[in-house]
Amino acid sequence: MVVARDADPRDLMVSRDSVVQIGEYSSAVRRWWPVIAVLSAAGLVLGLLGTSLQTRQFVAESQVEIRPLVISGDDPATDANRQVNPETEQAIANSQRVVELALALLSAAEETSPGAPLSVDLDDPTLQARASELVPSVDPEQAREVAGAISVSVPGDSRILLFEVADSNPEQAQQLAQATAHSYLAFRRDAGLMATRAARDQLITREAALIAELDELAAEMGAAGDDVTRVQALSYREISKREELAGIGAKLANIDSISVDPGEVLNDAGLPDTTSGLPKMAGPLFGVLLGLFAGLTTAFLLDRRDDRVRSRGGDISAMGLSVLGTVPVHGGLFRKGSGSAIAELNSPAGEAYRRVQGSLLFNLDQSDKSVLLVAGTNNPHSATTVAANLAVAAARSGRRTLLIGADLRRPSLHDRFEISNPVGLTDVLTGAVPIAKAIQTIDGVANLQVLTAGSPVKEPSRLLQGDALGRLVSSARTQFDLVVFEAPPVLQVADAVDLARLAEGAVLVIEPNRATRVGVAQSVEQLRLVGAEVVGTIVAEPDES
Repeated sequence: MVVARDADPRDLMVSRDSVVQIGEYSSAVRRWWPVIAVLSAAGLVLGLLGTSLQTRQFVAESQVEIRPLVISGDDPATDANRQVNPETEQAIANSQRVVELALALLSAAEETSPGAPLSVDLDDPTLQARASELVPSVDPEQAREVAGAISVSVPGDSRILLFEVADSNPEQAQQLAQATAHSYLAFRRDAGLMATRAARDQLITREAALIAELDELAAEMGAAGDDVTRVQALSYREISKREELAGIGAKLANIDSISVDPGEVLNDAGLPDTTSGLPKMAGPLFGVLLGLFAGLTTAFLLDRRDDRVRSRGGDISAMGLSVLGTVPVHGGLFRKGSGSAIAELNSPAGEAYRRVQGSLLFNLDQSDKSVLLVAGTNNPHSATTVAANLAVAAARSGRRTLLIGADLRRPSLHDRFEISNPVGLTDVLTGAVPIAKAIQTIDGVANLQVLTAGSPVKEPSRLLQGDALGRLVSSARTQFDLVVFEAPPVLQVADAVDLARLAEGAVLVIEPNRATRVGVAQSVEQLRLVGAEVVGTIVAEPDES
């Protein structure tokens, strides 16, 4: 595929957010599975740690029915719902005063029955009177701490208070739940009795005052004698006060008929035998799931930020580049028992290279081109192997082929064929030896001649930009059907660009998971700037067999 001369390298880059497929997620999991495994293991460890640190709480429950606190004896149809406000009673039950009274009640019960405070009647007046005496000695800080373990709720639309006490000791949970429920009722009863007692005392005080006033009026009436007007006025006052005195009597009779009923403990707390909270396995399970979620999220985020070319051709094709094929670059499909990287004839690796060179040479023949540059983006080793095997495949197909090792800084082409590198391209370009004495034949591969790089040079630009290279290419084009340059990576040094000036076509070798899309785009652009036509790309992947 020809890249347009005025193409922008950024046009070759594909947004990772443009199309999202299921395969991307599965491949992300395969690539980043160590991250997922580590975070999942960390979640498991945190879950186990949290479970080991979790304090198992026993919860004891007591239920109390709330009743109208004060009911007048002459009003049996009292509306209980109007006299009872569950929300208000819930706040009272949660108050510090009730908690202090509950702790004092337990202390009093312990005095009465050491070691078994719940064996006594917590509603016993004597016991509750002793608890009232002990309230001032209760530590307020302790009461506030205990209050944190007590929960009071109103189940549904009812007049029931549910007391729940959580403690690591089941016996303490039971004792505190019972004591709090009974203390709440005692507090509520005392409040009712105190209110009626205060009202009665006020009426008795007023009654005594009225009796005294009536005595004074009687004395004044006796002193008035025959003063009719004076006596009449005093009589009206006497009548008014006697009526008020009669009303006070009725009110006292009503107060004496009042009953104070704070409510009743429906269910005293039993001894809890199971702990509250999640099962022991919930912590590790939740930790693993949380770690797995964090791992998958992290893997996908890392994957989206990863600019590497990752598929066998999908990413490259999406960039608008032609993929000539996928070939192995090392592994078990190559010649056994040697360090050679040349694929055996009729082997799977050899067939892969034969298919690629067939497609490549067809493109070159269509445009009557015979000088080919093979280069990678960053890694020189795969491009060298691909160049060598493409030349071998072309030679085996009957084409007279010259393979030139043009990586003059780090020569390695001779290693692929297990041949020596006494003289090579550097020596030919400097005029030290003629090309006829520098080229070598390869045993078992007819039609192939190899010009190795020769002695390494640190600054090969002078040689690659000189006229000698152009003369060499012109001469080789007349003697061979195909000339293949094995070039260093495009992005590492400028040598590949220097060579591309004389090449009629260029092939970019791309290694998935090593080459980046930005690197591929920049390589294509640099080759294009010197007039080279990128005829296609070859995906180089290791053979694991």
